[in-house]
Amino acid sequence: MTPQKLLFIVNPKSGNNDKSKLERTIAKACDKNKKEYTLFYTTGENDLDKIKKEQDLYQADTLVACGGDGTVNLVAELLLNSEIQLGIIPLGSANGLAYELKIEEDIESSLELIFRGKTISMDVIKINDQHICLHLSDLGFNAKMIRDFEEGGERGMLAYARSFFSSLMDKTTSEFTVEFKGEKKNIKADMIVMANASSYGTGAVINPGSKLDDGSFELVVFKPIPIRDLLGLTLESFLGDIKNSPYVEIFRVEKVNIHCKEEELLQVDGELKGEKQEINAEILKGALKVIS
Repeated sequence: MTPQKLLFIVNPKSGNNDKSKLERTIAKACDKNKKEYTLFYTTGENDLDKIKKEQDLYQADTLVACGGDGTVNLVAELLLNSEIQLGIIPLGSANGLAYELKIEEDIESSLELIFRGKTISMDVIKINDQHICLHLSDLGFNAKMIRDFEEGGERGMLAYARSFFSSLMDKTTSEFTVEFKGEKKNIKADMIVMANASSYGTGAVINPGSKLDDGSFELVVFKPIPIRDLLGLTLESFLGDIKNSPYVEIFRVEKVNIHCKEEELLQVDGELKGEKQEINAEILKGALKVIS
């Protein structure tokens, strides 16, 4: 469906705080394509309710998330199982879903895609009946890395890289009981990923061969890895060869229960959700219409 009436949801804290270029570019593109539009700015306080009220009044056929994965996830939550489309203008530090959908970080290019692209019905992972995951969620190493990144106060890929290598050297192994397809496995792992997509926004391939609309997701288990082999595994992930690693095991599932021996930090689409001991995740097939 070609968008006709658009509501742009802008996170003013994402990327460059000066959003004047974004406003001008949106205005120019919508005027050129004869589209009706309005802008809404998030504040970090009751954004979900405020966006819902704005949409109830405005009745857009397309909501466009202008920000990082957290902003995209927020907007998507309103659109589950509806005919309203999600568009994305990636403005975050690591734009994981946009990277997966091959949406360019250039504002003009991403706007052009919104007006000219195709719409797919993608799957969504529901976690603990509280959160939705469009991209990647995990327990363990990466969640702790995100916490370090946020506590560091810096932004950008260089800060991400510093947090990554710092966390890599301090990683710990945890114990989990995982149940799916009637099987129960007791495992030790440095990280468990619930993957709807194939790679992180950094380009590290975590789940090669993944599809956003295949009606399933992957459970990616990173087994305890010696320090001497860490660099090799990191290189494999960026080259897309991680499935051949003896330290990685991948299971395709539609539903999973994960019990952590000790509470573990959970991250969902780049946002920390606190420490959890029990995780229940299941796929919602074709629940979100997104322009790509």
